[in-house]
Amino acid sequence: MKRLTLLHMHDALTLLKNSLTMPKVLYLLRTADCSGNQLLERFDDTLRSGISRVLNVDLDNDQWLQASLSIRDGGLGSGSAVLRCWHLLPFWPLLHLHMLFSSPSFQTASTHWREDPSVASTDSKWSSVAGPAQQLIAGDERHIQKEWDKLVAENHQAQLFLRAVSDLDKTWLLAAASHHSGDWLHVPPIASVGLTLSDEAVRAAVAHRLRCKACEPHTCTCGKAVDTRDLHGLSSR
Repeated sequence: MKRLTLLHMHDALTLLKNSLTMPKVLYLLRTADCSGNQLLERFDDTLRSGISRVLNVDLDNDQWLQASLSIRDGGLGSGSAVLRCWHLLPFWPLLHLHMLFSSPSFQTASTHWREDPSVASTDSKWSSVAGPAQQLIAGDERHIQKEWDKLVAENHQAQLFLRAVSDLDKTWLLAAASHHSGDWLHVPPIASVGLTLSDEAVRAAVAHRLRCKACEPHTCTCGKAVDTRDLHGLSSR
């Protein structure tokens, strides 16, 4: 994290979300039930403080939750070890199921599977973060991670929407999750073809996407008052 601050923000953000954060621990989360492990929280704390330092923005709890969502859901795609653990939790018993199916007697294996307490335990844990109204995915879609991710992400989006204090905040969240609004986050920062954003452009874009403080209150040259979110800058002449 300290060395990332030596890079341009666009390069650092790309490395963070594509290489140095969740991709490093994704295999472990896929192959073991890590829910409740305190090291996941330490990982997230390091990532959260690193993002704040690299991008020069302050993140409260709701802004961090939004940042950890996928880009299509209005986040930065930076990921969260704690949240990703809950997303992948249903796949742990599925791996167990695969081992049982490979046993000599399938009937015995299926019986063991139905009686295995770990299955009910992981289903219960997943339901607690996906929302009480969510039903477990069954059938052909059970092995598709995107289907499980979608339900958990929708629950987190709903929580953010409920905690939004004004219509402006709600509109902001809807705009961040709208189609193509996060396309710039998918662009590789290749300076030779003009695809690298300046540090200030990246900081402002992230602040506007996550509803962070973008500046100090001041008076614009047009005479209008500008608050800390600097939405006036999007319409000022």
